[in-house]
Amino acid sequence: MTTNFDPLIMISETSQLSQYVAQKLAKTGFEITEFDDKHDVVSIILFLYGRQSAKQSSFELLEKIQSSSLKINQLFLIRDEMTRYTPDEELRLQSVMKGSNYTIELVIRPHSILETNTEITGDKLVNQLLRHVVHPLSQSTSRKEIFVNETERIGVVGLGYVGLPVAVGFSEKHCVIGFDVDDKKIAKLKSGKDPSEQFSAEVLAQAQIDFTTDAKNLRHCACIVVAVPTPISASNEPDFSYLEAASQLIGENLAPETVVVYESTVYPGATEEICCPILENASNLKVGKDFFIGYSPERINPGDKEHTFKTIPKIIAGQSVYVTEWLYHLYQGVIEANVYKASSIKVAEAAKVVENTQRDINIAFMNELSRIFSQLEIPTKDVLEAAGTKWNFLPFTPGLVGGHCIGVDPYYLIHKSRLAGYEPNLLTSAREVNESMVDHITNTVMQQIIQHQFSFNDLKITLLGATFKENIGDMRNSKALSILEKLLHLGLSVQLCDPHVDSGTVKDMYGISSTPFPELEKADIVIITVPHNVFDWGQLNNVLKEKSIVLDIKSAVPSSYIPDNTVHWHL
Repeated sequence: MTTNFDPLIMISETSQLSQYVAQKLAKTGFEITEFDDKHDVVSIILFLYGRQSAKQSSFELLEKIQSSSLKINQLFLIRDEMTRYTPDEELRLQSVMKGSNYTIELVIRPHSILETNTEITGDKLVNQLLRHVVHPLSQSTSRKEIFVNETERIGVVGLGYVGLPVAVGFSEKHCVIGFDVDDKKIAKLKSGKDPSEQFSAEVLAQAQIDFTTDAKNLRHCACIVVAVPTPISASNEPDFSYLEAASQLIGENLAPETVVVYESTVYPGATEEICCPILENASNLKVGKDFFIGYSPERINPGDKEHTFKTIPKIIAGQSVYVTEWLYHLYQGVIEANVYKASSIKVAEAAKVVENTQRDINIAFMNELSRIFSQLEIPTKDVLEAAGTKWNFLPFTPGLVGGHCIGVDPYYLIHKSRLAGYEPNLLTSAREVNESMVDHITNTVMQQIIQHQFSFNDLKITLLGATFKENIGDMRNSKALSILEKLLHLGLSVQLCDPHVDSGTVKDMYGISSTPFPELEKADIVIITVPHNVFDWGQLNNVLKEKSIVLDIKSAVPSSYIPDNTVHWHL
């Protein structure tokens, strides 16, 4: 028979090329098994696209391929299929994904993609197969209920400002295993108390969350979400110790077919380069074959009641099309906002670190402007209000940059950039500007003391706010505390007020407690480092001496609340 056709090639398990392609497919999450019990078991079904010449028979083409070191078997099956196939029709076969009940439809389409005289390589065969291996659920969102069952358990590792909202969010549709290594935190959560002050006792009581410190419970989860801190070292290098410890613990309790999703902020490539090997070594399972990974960067804004886990658009990415689709349906079931499929895990990782780096750069620009305008004796706030009348002016303001996101994440991108051989001057300059603001504020305090001739012996300074941002109790990488530390180091008398922090913790760190606002002594200088909503600016006069200075770093206090005999300074 002489005809034009796209042949179906069955490659034997013993073929070296077959093993190569199998490894490639495993990394993308697909393993094709036999599709008909009456035939011998084959490891892979491949479609080789090649338009034959009219003079070349099907058997001659198969012999040509076989002579190129491909071991072809089951020729009877191939010839049988070819007799029923014409180049103007699609040839459809079905197979089953190993370890699941889902059918994969494999399609031969009548198009010439690979010329027959082109060198046949493993990569080309893999590419041709992946073009036409489609999970049926990727074509129909209406069938998601059979894709991710609500009866499946979700594990969340790390129950801080990020992990707890994730656990509460998933608990609306799934039973959740909430794991943390902190015994005290778990005890508080079980009693209905949220250490991060994000959820009420009523919300925690209604949530389907099993709070535990026993990692063995993770073995029963279809998906494990990792939300642990990724801080920096004293030398501003990425610190993966929490992420590595979490990956080791998960790997030791990883069941086959589990999907592990990382939400922690990292540089591009870290999930696959750092986390995957730990999971594989600890579990003795193969990623992409026995278990799968994905990445969905956290976007929680602590203290923000409007932009929450459910209402913030969610980025997801899997190691394969299959995993991405699985994650899409998982998150779509609990996220009210858009769920965006990134093209790869590295793209999703990069998107997250860019988000916070962009904010760091823009705030650094504002801080630089504030120092320029200070020298020119021009009020920065008035300048920004005037510039903001243009529709495309970005509304950023000067201030302190701390916490575990904006003040940390740029260092991850800087680190990775340097490894790649590029020095990111803009990123490093922005970090230097923002880090210099603590010294700038401290120097300003000293200048005000000298300018207004305060007596060091009788001077009293009040610091309002100790956290890294408003309306939360998180003091990690707080620049307000950095200012406090410098003032105390200078031997100045300082009292602190922050109703959101644990007074004992602050005393252990700096030797002073947080004083309730009504109990504050009148001060010569009040520094508003963190303008929590709980502060009543109408009562500010009650904590000021007759001649005093208010250093309002973020311009939070309306001028009407500043007494006439008080200097009102701000960035």
